[in-house]
Amino acid sequence: MNAHNPFAPPSADLSPHPESRAAARKPYSVWVVQIIGGLIATWCTLGLVLITRLAVMGQRVSAFGMPIWLHLFLQACLAVLLYVMLWHLPKRSRLGRNLGLGLIAFLAIPTGIVTYYTPSEPARPAVSWLVTLLFVAPFVYWAFAFAYTNKARRYFSAATAND
Repeated sequence: MNAHNPFAPPSADLSPHPESRAAARKPYSVWVVQIIGGLIATWCTLGLVLITRLAVMGQRVSAFGMPIWLHLFLQACLAVLLYVMLWHLPKRSRLGRNLGLGLIAFLAIPTGIVTYYTPSEPARPAVSWLVTLLFVAPFVYWAFAFAYTNKARRYFSAATAND
């Protein structure tokens, strides 16, 4: 009885291709975020130690004109966020991805503000916009490569069970 059965399953192998099952390699943009985030976290921790030393000595206002306790609080929050980002990026978690995008924005926004408001040619606002775009464009590409390219999406979609 070799009659054609229209309800029989197909004979094709429907398992995923071996390339798609392999662990996605870490994109270069993630490496750069980890390296820069590690450097900033190290400097932030060193600054936290120095500001704590000033607070212990009795100084009430930091060099930025804010109360020392507020400076300690903000510096500690930044350090904690950076260390959480560095902890979650190797796990490929969404939190690490969002904190990495936040770090890129943390670097890009002041760059854009400084380049736009630099009084090189105050009579030509188009020049200020062009210079700002030239300086901010690498950050925009970095953010795109970090979170939205196919390679980055594969990397972050293959989250481990330790999330």
